[in-house]
Amino acid sequence: MNAKANSQLRLPPIVAVIDDYVWYVRDMPAAASCVLLGKTRLYAGDWDGNLRAWDGEGELLWHHQAEDRVERMCGASMAKPPFICATAGSQIICLDAKTGQENWNQPLIGSSDLVVCSDDGTRVLATSSVYEIELNDFIDTTCWRFDGEGNIVRQDSFEERPWHLLLDDKLIATMGLGRPRCGLMRQDDDSCEHLNLAEEDPILCGSTSNGNTVFGHVSGLVSTLTKKGDKIRKLDKSSDNSVDCMSYDGEFIIAGDNNGSLRGIQKNKKQWETNLMYPLGECAVGFELNGNKSCWVSTWDGLKSNLFILSSDDGSELLKFNDLPRVRSLSGRGDRVVIGLEDGRVFLFTKELFQRRLSSNHQDTESAADPNSNRSLLQEKLRALRN
Repeated sequence: MNAKANSQLRLPPIVAVIDDYVWYVRDMPAAASCVLLGKTRLYAGDWDGNLRAWDGEGELLWHHQAEDRVERMCGASMAKPPFICATAGSQIICLDAKTGQENWNQPLIGSSDLVVCSDDGTRVLATSSVYEIELNDFIDTTCWRFDGEGNIVRQDSFEERPWHLLLDDKLIATMGLGRPRCGLMRQDDDSCEHLNLAEEDPILCGSTSNGNTVFGHVSGLVSTLTKKGDKIRKLDKSSDNSVDCMSYDGEFIIAGDNNGSLRGIQKNKKQWETNLMYPLGECAVGFELNGNKSCWVSTWDGLKSNLFILSSDDGSELLKFNDLPRVRSLSGRGDRVVIGLEDGRVFLFTKELFQRRLSSNHQDTESAADPNSNRSLLQEKLRALRN
């Protein structure tokens, strides 16, 4: 922790009941493998290929059955009509965002992985990988480029598996690669090119927001993609542990490793570091609480998950939900955060309700710790009994 974090007087962290803070809870038939927040709607997919959509009040809008586990989803909010795409099993599917009706689907080679689309829906990108059991590794990846009608624009195969995929406003796709070549793969409508960057330092994860992208590397490096998209610039190398999870909202970065350490990075500098004791799972930068952005991070000890809500200001713990089924998916957008659990439950949190509950519990905690306050409460009760 930095000096700022250590010098601040902190309220004791609250171990809370998750149902007290949630806006609504909905159930998927199987583990909630993927969640997506639209402008007002919530979309979720599960291990059995179920896709569901709810409105802001939790009313079910539609249900769609895909062939297998839903890996990732993306949305084209400016398309006419808007649609969402999902990778599931060995295919990509495109659904009408309002009705859930299938617009098109395409088979992919191997297991489908990542998916992104342009806001206007003119391009949809997906990756798929072939896994070799004898080698215990992925041996071939294909990046697929479709137009909004599902027609293949081009497909390119290469040896490395991408661990992050983004599509910029010029419709250029950039992929952060693992071994053997590492670096970046760039694809447009006419070509596909490997950029030999970060040699011998595979990219393990990434996060894109507001046109900006950050990567997490095996070496512990957190890097950023330059504006032109053809170079990687170092941001923070304060840890030697591999970056296994990260989230970025365009201003603040959280990056975690398998040893439980989490870093908060802003303005190209590490602001704080904390250790949550167990391997980290999913994470997201969320809405403001107590005047600062919140950092949502799950841990997994092999039996249960804990969900921590930290302050982006200094990494201090605001709240903790204990003994949850494994957190399989986690995402934040605007004044909402959503998590998907192993048991199929999907929790939607809203800023207004969460802050109100948090403030109320902190007041109760302060009162319980203040003997004068407790004495005053007892005196009031005695006066009430006399009257």
